[in-house]
Amino acid sequence: MLSLNQISHLKLFFFTVLISLSFPIGSYIMASMDPLVVTWVRYLLASLLFVGILVAKRQFRIPSAKDLGRYTLISLPALGYFVAMFIALRDTSPLDASALYTTVPLMSAILAAFVFKRSTSMSVTLALLGGMLGAGLIIFRGDLSAAGSIAMTASNKIYLLGCLGMALNPIIVKKCYRGESFVHLTCWTLICATGLLTIATAPQLVQVQWTQIPADIWLGIGYLAVFATAISFFLFQQGSVALAPEQVSAYTYLIPVLVLLVNRFSGNLVPWEEVSYGVVTVLLSMTVMIRRGSPAAQAAVAKPEQEALAK
Repeated sequence: MLSLNQISHLKLFFFTVLISLSFPIGSYIMASMDPLVVTWVRYLLASLLFVGILVAKRQFRIPSAKDLGRYTLISLPALGYFVAMFIALRDTSPLDASALYTTVPLMSAILAAFVFKRSTSMSVTLALLGGMLGAGLIIFRGDLSAAGSIAMTASNKIYLLGCLGMALNPIIVKKCYRGESFVHLTCWTLICATGLLTIATAPQLVQVQWTQIPADIWLGIGYLAVFATAISFFLFQQGSVALAPEQVSAYTYLIPVLVLLVNRFSGNLVPWEEVSYGVVTVLLSMTVMIRRGSPAAQAAVAKPEQEALAK
């Protein structure tokens, strides 16, 4: 019988797998469609999916104005990241973006220490640094000296602010959770995010030739909406409530490893000697993060939250 802690880690692992699988699909779609429009469609479809689930279960209800504000706040960090990413990637290289993103778990640990007024153990701190090193070795194909070429241009600074948003993401979820069902929480977080995106993308939405979008693009968007948005949001929010923010964010380090596996199955092989040290370092760091974690954060899960997570 798996413990609540083990189940939460398993959910975050599946979340990471779904996100990793979305990279080749997302790259294919966004080569022919505006990234913000794609993001709006995936959020809209994911919202409708959860509305349908709640209606079928006869549990759909309109939240109070206070709760709508809370759900909007929960949606902001991820939305802020997407907006920053789309702005920054006009000038920032994917390699620079990948390297800067490895700072997210460490930022989560520092922010969580201030927000929850607790310290992070030395073993977890070393694991976070080790994961960052391992992910960097994979991204730069074993040559960390290439990291010195990253210049803090205006675009890179914007992207780093987006990374700060992602670092805040599990903290905001944990802080704002009030014991409601995660289906309800995910549904209204997605609806609020869709509302904000509608305002931001209205001019682009009017210009899109919706009937001209090919079937394969719609299939790809369908995957992104159902798996990389709806299900991944659901798993992420459950994990964020049960685990320490730095543990949640540390799953970021597994993404380069899983992307390597996806690429290997698709025939895009990377020489093992270029990434082996990075893969081993990431796996060792993740083992420490999962086994040790943050005792103070584990104890912080209140009884209502435990009951909701057990459902």
